[in-house]
Amino acid sequence: MDVFVACTQVGPGGPVIGVDFTAEQLAKAETLAEAAGFGQAVFRAGRIERLPVESESADCVISNGVINLSPAKETVFAEAARVLRPGGRLAIADIVSDQQLKESDRLRRRLWASCIGGAAHEDVYGHAIEAAGLRIEDISRNRYEFITERARNASVKYGVKSVSLLARKES
Repeated sequence: MDVFVACTQVGPGGPVIGVDFTAEQLAKAETLAEAAGFGQAVFRAGRIERLPVESESADCVISNGVINLSPAKETVFAEAARVLRPGGRLAIADIVSDQQLKESDRLRRRLWASCIGGAAHEDVYGHAIEAAGLRIEDISRNRYEFITERARNASVKYGVKSVSLLARKES
C-alpha cells in the first residue's frame, strides 16, 4: 500500500521500489500496480537487512510496521542509510517499547506474532538510527490499538506503543 501512495506523490516519473521477501506478496503487488496503472512501481525480492537497491540512490525509505520484526535493527538502519542519497529521508511507523523486554519474553512466539516480541526499547531504537548516520527530526506517538485482548494486555504490560519517525541522512 505504501508503494502505491508513494506513486501518487512522485508521479509517473518515479520510480518507486517495493521490497518483499515472499514471491506471493511480490506477485500480488505487481498485479495491483498494473491494474492501478502505476508503471513507475518496481518490485524486488529482498530483505530489509540487505536491500536490493543501489547505494545513495533513494530520496526516501519508508517502512510501515516491519522493522520491529527484524532482530537486526542496527543492520536495517545501516542499510537505509546506505541507500539514501545525502539529505534523503527515512520515514517509518513502527512498534517500540518503554522498557527493554527480557530475553525470555522476546522469544515467545505469541509476542512475535502480535509484533510485540520484536519491539526495541525506544531509546535503543533511536540510538541505532543515529549510529547509522541518520538524524532524527521528528518522533510522535500514533493512535494505535492492538486487535486482540491478549495483545492489548501484553502491550500494556510491556509498554509497547506505535510511533512515527522521520530521520534524515546528513548532506
